[in-house]
Amino acid sequence: MTTVLLAHGSPDPRHAGTLERLRQRVSGPLREAGKGETHLVFLEHNAPSPQQLGPSLTGDVSVVPLLITPAFHARVDVPAAARALATGGARVRTTRALGGDPLLLEAVDERLVAVGYDPAEPTLLVAGGSSSGQAGQSLRSLLEAHARPGWLSMTLHAPRAGAAIGRAVVPATLAGGVLHDKVETLAHESGAPFVGGGLADTGAMSRLVLERASG
Repeated sequence: MTTVLLAHGSPDPRHAGTLERLRQRVSGPLREAGKGETHLVFLEHNAPSPQQLGPSLTGDVSVVPLLITPAFHARVDVPAAARALATGGARVRTTRALGGDPLLLEAVDERLVAVGYDPAEPTLLVAGGSSSGQAGQSLRSLLEAHARPGWLSMTLHAPRAGAAIGRAVVPATLAGGVLHDKVETLAHESGAPFVGGGLADTGAMSRLVLERASG
């Protein structure tokens, strides 16, 4: 049995470093649960890629997509990566991505508390977004299902005028990188406090990955 954490990748080294810390935190519990070794692979920019790791994999492989919102990568790139990971004869199973789970909101709570903000105060979650609108709908649905008074969500692709006013702005990203920094710029331009740092550096995110991998 092998567990593969499938990440997007970024030219910013903070991205890979943060996700490697996540891999290290979950690898021990997964090994103890009989899930074997845990590998981190990337769709773009970083190594190894699914094509590089795939020929060395055999037996049962569980792939956990480290994606917060459903978009092109979840619909197209993840199945392609799973096929690449099976080229060595492995039996590959892909779990659900991370989106839609209330543990994502707990991860945001951790980021807020870490810098001295009260999660009960108004907060704006900002994701990158996509032309399909699925990323934005995913965050809206999550907040509708687990209501937080004063919390809003939006995407950089479809910004909401004035949404950051009176709210702490949190990037809905797993790690630092291009999108994370664009959200920071948006917060500064709006005069809003910015709560940086990747959600992957939280205990809630570790629990979510473990749940997906163990399911």
